[in-house]
Amino acid sequence: MQLHEMPGLFAYQLREERLKRQLPGRYGFHVELNADRSLKRRAPQIIDNLNPKFKPQQFNFNKVDGQEVLLIIDDLKDKCEIQMIINKSPLTKYHTLICPDVKKNLVQRVTLKSLAFCINFLRNIEEPNMRMGYNSPGALASVNHLHFHLLDMPQELYIDKVNLQEIAGGYAYRLNKESPTEAVCFVVLAKDDEQQVLEKVQNIHKLTEWLCNNKLPHNMFITQQKNSNDLRVFVFVRDKFCVSKDVTAFNVGFCELAGFIPLSDEDKVNNLTEQKVIERIRSVTGNAYDAVYDQVQHIVNGTDQSLWQQPFTL
Repeated sequence: MQLHEMPGLFAYQLREERLKRQLPGRYGFHVELNADRSLKRRAPQIIDNLNPKFKPQQFNFNKVDGQEVLLIIDDLKDKCEIQMIINKSPLTKYHTLICPDVKKNLVQRVTLKSLAFCINFLRNIEEPNMRMGYNSPGALASVNHLHFHLLDMPQELYIDKVNLQEIAGGYAYRLNKESPTEAVCFVVLAKDDEQQVLEKVQNIHKLTEWLCNNKLPHNMFITQQKNSNDLRVFVFVRDKFCVSKDVTAFNVGFCELAGFIPLSDEDKVNNLTEQKVIERIRSVTGNAYDAVYDQVQHIVNGTDQSLWQQPFTL
């Protein structure tokens, strides 16, 4: 918040009082006005595949001003250095970027170490309003340098109370059919020991690797359950590749998929309906989920490891 008050460091000052609205209907999507993000943010990069090459001439987190780095965490256990960097174009209060091993120039593809850090970090802070998110290339990633988002979202979102149907292992689920979208949900229990957490992290990573290898863009949303301190890791998948963002449109990234929808103008805030949100989300999702659920079963059950490397077919 001190940095937020410094002139010129952020692209804009996020207003404390913003136009907000909970959409009438079954799911209670939260929408709020953030016109400055559409107008003043850095132009998104074009990342045209799920295994992109790092391009040092483009913007990356080696180039940020030293004042933007809030802190550096040495994760000695996983031999990983994490930089916490302000998001200069914030969606919410305290919007921070979690950037693992910045100097290694990792592309925007989830690594096992980065995923383990994010899950263990959220498990060990008593702050359920803080959520994490990730956008892959083709699913609204803006910078091809590995990063996750940490955001303050105190609102009760539909994703917080969604009903789950088990897929495998007693911890891998799908959303029930009455949900506005589809997703895989991995549940990390508060009582899980280190080995149980590691197994779940490894299986989530196997899934994201399969998605990348099969050219399926994806988003991730990680959140604590307020009533239990269990952690839920949602993986949203789409079969359509979005190369660049239309900064004036209603885009669909991890925030929107979880039920938090920032909008660029007041008319959209006042006139958007639940039905339009659902139609927009489903229009970008496509028909990948049957194959995804099958892969989750193979991964979690450990049945024929070659299966999760097989190509995806519609």
